[in-house]
Amino acid sequence: MSPYPFASFQDEPSLREALAQMFQKIFRDPGCIGEFFTDDYRQITDGKLSDRGTFEAHIRHVAASVSSIRFTVLDAVLREDVLADRHLVEVTHVDGRESRLEVYLFGRLLNDRLALVHEVTRVIDGDEKLRALATAIS
Repeated sequence: MSPYPFASFQDEPSLREALAQMFQKIFRDPGCIGEFFTDDYRQITDGKLSDRGTFEAHIRHVAASVSSIRFTVLDAVLREDVLADRHLVEVTHVDGRESRLEVYLFGRLLNDRLALVHEVTRVIDGDEKLRALATAIS
């Protein structure tokens, strides 16, 4: 079970912090993805479908492709098994360039883990090619 079970967060500030910690944790240690995501997890990002294996490959690729990544959850709502958030992703690339993405996430929980996520990404600062990083696996 996750150290940040979603159901235990009843107020928005706590939920925002827990989500930011989750995002940071999975990029620091992709091996912990099972704490937060179901085995049959599915994600649709900007119209592209990923299964759990593809999602894990994506996380590992991004973690290895950037020198730092930081998440700030701006808004978060949890109602029963539906989770929604809006977060910023600030990336420092290995060549020193910096970029920012805004992500809208809508998810379904199953047994307090994410089972399905729909995401839409928007590049705020940086090259529009950064959008490809949102679904890149190699």
